[in-house]
Amino acid sequence: MQTINFVGVEPTALIQEIVNEVKNTLFADITKTLQDNEPKRYLSADQVCERFSVTKPTIHEWKKRGILKSYKLGARVYYRLDEIENAMIIND
Repeated sequence: MQTINFVGVEPTALIQEIVNEVKNTLFADITKTLQDNEPKRYLSADQVCERFSVTKPTIHEWKKRGILKSYKLGARVYYRLDEIENAMIIND
C-alpha cells in the first residue's frame, strides 16, 4: 500500500480543512433553501400602518407609484411583508 505525502501539511490538518469547507458550504446551502421556502406573510393595510407607522394614504400612494404590490383575497387587500421591507430599504 502506498502512502501519500503532503509537503508542509499534516494529514489531520488537511482533513480538518476539508471538513470545515464542507460544513460552511452545506450551512450556506441550507440557509438559502430555508429562506427561499419561508412562507410569505401578508399584512392588511391596518397592520402595515401600525407596524411601519405610516398612514393609509401613504400606502395608497406607494401602491399607485408601483412601490408596493397589493394582493386581493375576496374583498380584502393584503400586502406582503417582505416586499414592504424591501421597498422601505430601497426607497430610504
